[in-house]
Amino acid sequence: MTVLPSACTDRPHHENRHKSIIIIGGGFSGASLAYHLAAITDPAKLKITIIEPRSSLGAGLAYSTNEDAFRLNVLSDRMSIFYEDKPHFARWMEEQHSLNNDPEAMTENGQIYARRSTFGTYMAEQLAPLLASGQVQHIRASATGAKRCASGRYQVTTDKGETREADFLVIAASHPLPALPAPLRELQQSGQNHVKGLIANPYQAGALQQLLQETGPDSSVLIVGAGLTSADMVAGLSQHGHRGNITVLSRHGLRSRSNLRLKADEPRPPRFFGDFINPPETSAVRLLHKIRRTIREAAQQSVPWQSVIDTLRDQGGEIWLALPLSERKRIVRHLRTFWDAHRFRLATQTDDVLDERSRSGTLKFLGAHLTDAARADDGHGFIVTYRLRGQSGTITQHFDAIIVTTGPAHGDIIGQCPPLAMLCEDGLIEMDPTGLGLHTSRTEQTDTTMRAIGKNGSIADNLFIAGPLARGTFGELMGAPEVARYTETLADVIRQATALIQQPHKSADVC
Repeated sequence: MTVLPSACTDRPHHENRHKSIIIIGGGFSGASLAYHLAAITDPAKLKITIIEPRSSLGAGLAYSTNEDAFRLNVLSDRMSIFYEDKPHFARWMEEQHSLNNDPEAMTENGQIYARRSTFGTYMAEQLAPLLASGQVQHIRASATGAKRCASGRYQVTTDKGETREADFLVIAASHPLPALPAPLRELQQSGQNHVKGLIANPYQAGALQQLLQETGPDSSVLIVGAGLTSADMVAGLSQHGHRGNITVLSRHGLRSRSNLRLKADEPRPPRFFGDFINPPETSAVRLLHKIRRTIREAAQQSVPWQSVIDTLRDQGGEIWLALPLSERKRIVRHLRTFWDAHRFRLATQTDDVLDERSRSGTLKFLGAHLTDAARADDGHGFIVTYRLRGQSGTITQHFDAIIVTTGPAHGDIIGQCPPLAMLCEDGLIEMDPTGLGLHTSRTEQTDTTMRAIGKNGSIADNLFIAGPLARGTFGELMGAPEVARYTETLADVIRQATALIQQPHKSADVC
């Protein structure tokens, strides 16, 4: 393996020299982009490199877990690396006879919610031929730095001491760890790297088993955050034999809603209902009223509310684009929690676990704000103080364990990712005004679409944003179907861009 020198080489760009692209992040977004880019480009003319610390590509944080209880919250026939061929994963599962090892994946009416790890295996198999042929190269490392050279190329360093250069750079590092609430940050800082009974990274391999070994099956558990990850934790704890009390604390006390439940032999209702883009609304309030009105209309026709939410998800990009920035911010500030509860719905199997625990009295959801947390005086567990929503007083309670599931800290992605911090310092990227990720361009002109927007509105023609980090601009980009559509489009944008770089870039930057 050739390691380039630490300084940018500033070589001129000749037309007959192959172009190169580095993708930082090899989860679903980065791997999907590499796959689609490889499918439409000549390997002799474009070298594709992914920098990803995990051993396989395509799994990322969401699909690399080995917990059997962690399931996709989308039916298998709607998950795919191809946007237009949504049953591709379902056909792969059938070919692999996946249900032989996971019969519980199928509900009573034949719907399949696969394990997250199964989808990770599927993604790895899609990339395997490209890795074997060398069309895509996987550098198993973490990117530790990134900067633009005077030539306009990018230099990326890794924790393995390697330095790579490329004509194009794609940021696909899209799912940072959850942000610890302030009281828990103070708790962790007062201890060692591992605080007994505290899980700051809920998807860390073996975390739940270790927790139960430390605290026991009858332990009282506080889960901070009430989204899909929270539900996974409840399901995972239950599968490992936990039977103690679980309290889920979040600002509004909402739990994720269930996907549509159908009885055996009951036909599926229409997948979509309603229309929110003909014409699109330009006001958050009017959009909310239209959603509520459409749900009522659906109910009158015996169509479930899930079909309306699926329409919103499918049309999300166009809905979002039509809203002024002030209205987008209003939605993020006031409606995001309610949207997440209905959009990120639970697999039937996971919902069953939550229902059973709720009925038995060992699971409750509270709308509350965490105000303080400290180690118990005897060293066993934690003393936690919280304020219930709408009340002035506080409640102090002992818990044996705490799990943080507040969701990816996209608002702190630059601070958590050193390469992004460097690019930001150089003025090449900035946070999106909505706070949902990185500022990304979107116009009808392909020479500015999907590029990073830097300080003062500058746009680097060869720096792209892939996946959920672009959702501040593109709206709904958290699910695999939407990301697949996005990365297919981005692959074509990059293919067209490779023909534009013929001469050296003029820049005052010096590596």
